[in-house]
Amino acid sequence: MTLPVSPDVETILDSCIETLRDVVVPSVEGEWPRYSAELMVGSLEYAKELLRGHPNAARREEMARAVEEVRGIVAVDPAPAWSEALAEESPFQAASRLLVACQNDGSELSERVRAILHPVLRQQLDAEMARTIGLFSAFARNMVGAK
Repeated sequence: MTLPVSPDVETILDSCIETLRDVVVPSVEGEWPRYSAELMVGSLEYAKELLRGHPNAARREEMARAVEEVRGIVAVDPAPAWSEALAEESPFQAASRLLVACQNDGSELSERVRAILHPVLRQQLDAEMARTIGLFSAFARNMVGAK
């Protein structure tokens, strides 16, 4: 039998997720098979998120804007750590090096740099955690009692 309108991929994934979660997982015996089934549920949930688009380009642009903002702030300080960090091609590598440069520096300038970069990094981390929560949930459930 064919449907008059093909279902979309998200609907198919939702059906698979619900069947696995509500029918298969509860009836699976044994720790390893149950873990594998739960991981499949998490993987399918992650696949749904990936279908919504990959945020790498937007995240890169957002981080590049933050790094450019930092560039204007640290321009007043000739410290080599700032210029070396800002010479990085990747805004993520630049941000990482900038934060490392701030790590042992309690100056007001370092505080300003952290105040710009930390919110961007936290927001991006939170967004990625939301996308991958199904996988983390499967891992966490199956780590209970592991030593």
